[in-house]
Amino acid sequence: MKINDYRHSASKGNDWYENPSLWIFRNLLGKRSETSPRMAMGNSAEFGCALDLFFDRSDADVVEHCTNHMVNQFDGEWFDETDKVGGIALNLSKAIKEEFPDIGKPHLFQRKRRHKLGSLEYPVTTMTDFEWEDLIIDTKATLAVPSQPREGHVRQQALYSVLIGKPAVLVYASHKKYKVFELSDEIIRSNYETMINSFESLEVFMANAANTKTAMQMIPLNTDGYKWSEEDREYAKENWNN
Repeated sequence: MKINDYRHSASKGNDWYENPSLWIFRNLLGKRSETSPRMAMGNSAEFGCALDLFFDRSDADVVEHCTNHMVNQFDGEWFDETDKVGGIALNLSKAIKEEFPDIGKPHLFQRKRRHKLGSLEYPVTTMTDFEWEDLIIDTKATLAVPSQPREGHVRQQALYSVLIGKPAVLVYASHKKYKVFELSDEIIRSNYETMINSFESLEVFMANAANTKTAMQMIPLNTDGYKWSEEDREYAKENWNN
């Protein structure tokens, strides 16, 4: 089975590594999931953080602009996450400025690249949040800041770090606090290898699955976990192997 214009990415590699049926659902069944309030919160908080880092806007301006940014994604509908997105954006930029006081303005924002690796048939796409000359910082908006970075996020940044050639840092922020995680060379190397192994495993699967029906017969449906919306969960159950 070949997928025209397919590109590996950290999110696709993590889907395959954590739950192959989720990868099948997202890439073969042809149904695009709707943006959830939690996803929109992340997008808008990152937008607000960028306003502060690039233009040094006031706290009030950052809160206003990123709140409006989120409201506009849902045609005016308001969620619990909408109340918190401004505080999250402020904490993301505060974390970066306080942990790296001499870092200055980012050189790049949401830079997309395509990488061709000799061991893979399909290219790998990377999309960084913020880049400086010698650093990548990825921001994660959350309602509960973790005590340790999430494994999928570490794999993502390890992939970016090696392919782009810069150290990577993860910054988590809620509306109440933030936490910064710098990733060691050892962590980056081991998690990069895990991602590449995931891509290679996926390509072997694609080579042996003749079509979508065969792919679903080869992989049992598993709708556990937060990545499934209720709508997607029901759609998958109705259409798996049908």
